[in-house]
Amino acid sequence: MCPCCGRGEVSEVLMMWLSILRMAWGEPVIVNSGWRCAAHNMKVGGAPASRHLLGCAADIRTISPAGVEWQKFSLLAKRLYSQPGWEFLPYQTFIHVAVPRDESGRKWSGGRLKI
Repeated sequence: MCPCCGRGEVSEVLMMWLSILRMAWGEPVIVNSGWRCAAHNMKVGGAPASRHLLGCAADIRTISPAGVEWQKFSLLAKRLYSQPGWEFLPYQTFIHVAVPRDESGRKWSGGRLKI
């Protein structure tokens, strides 16, 4: 949910891939930023056409984003999110991942996903 307005709609495909990443990693994956409203996206310096605005992107991290474990997590995420039309952008303390924009039409209902 957006921290400034409390709204949010997330792509079902993004949630599925985040769940797969968490299961493969074996520990919690923390979402620093998911869906954003236009005002919050502007406030944090997000791109004007950011996939966060569509619920197709997330900035994620592990419990302790540093050292060898962070490198392993980054490699795992890269393997999962390196597909045509997807985004994988590693930063020092988080990773931006995104599914294609056309996945914004199928929203996650908040229930369990069948993987």
